[in-house]
Amino acid sequence: MSEEATQDTGSQEAVAAEAAPVSFLESLPEDLRNEPSLRTFTDPATLAKSYVSAQRMIGADKIAIPGKHAGPDEWREVYNRLGAPTEAKGYTFEGVDGVDEDALNTFREQAYNSGLTNRQANEMIAHFQSVTQSGQEAAQQEAAAVAEASLAELQREYGRAFDQKLDLAQVAARTFLGGTELFDQIELADGRLLGDHPDIVRMFVALGEQIGEDQLVGEPSEMVMTPQEAQRQIDELTLPNSPYWDKNHPNKDRIVEEVLRLREYL
Repeated sequence: MSEEATQDTGSQEAVAAEAAPVSFLESLPEDLRNEPSLRTFTDPATLAKSYVSAQRMIGADKIAIPGKHAGPDEWREVYNRLGAPTEAKGYTFEGVDGVDEDALNTFREQAYNSGLTNRQANEMIAHFQSVTQSGQEAAQQEAAAVAEASLAELQREYGRAFDQKLDLAQVAARTFLGGTELFDQIELADGRLLGDHPDIVRMFVALGEQIGEDQLVGEPSEMVMTPQEAQRQIDELTLPNSPYWDKNHPNKDRIVEEVLRLREYL
């Protein structure tokens, strides 16, 4: 190749080199080009944003996290810096009407020992109240369902005599206990009141029936039959070979009418 051609080629390469863009790192002084912390930056704008963010962090109020061997006093300082009260009685609660004050004080102590802020303590007690209320509502609904089932059981058993049997039980309770308040004051394990339990009602009904009308003030004078009592009389009137089955017996019609009347109680 001629000398003139070689010079021309060299000139073109120099022009091309001058025209090629210089990378951000290559534009830095030589002693900074190999700095590892700068390798992630591709342009001055990215570096500037990072610098501004760092300056803001330097000016922020930072909290040092204690090491694993830190004592309670060191952690207490952190809790206080985060906003926890300086003493247990510094917690104030909202919307906790009806909560026992001793229980609140116990919770205050626990919240203080755990380093909770007042906002965190309020959120925790609100959660506990919500769970407790839900549990109480569920228990009340269950107790109401059990009481309703008990009532239905007695209604099926006593039939048309239901109201009269309950009156008899109350009269017996007033005679033996001096009143019926006890039935509404004692709550059983399943949530029912004592007076809602079928066995308690049956017991006082039986007591009333055993003592009799002459000794129970306020007992109904004419007792209504229960389905069981009516069925027992029907069984007696319709025994095999009884007049009920003998169309020629003079009492046939009367007995049939009595059986029909008794069946109304079933």
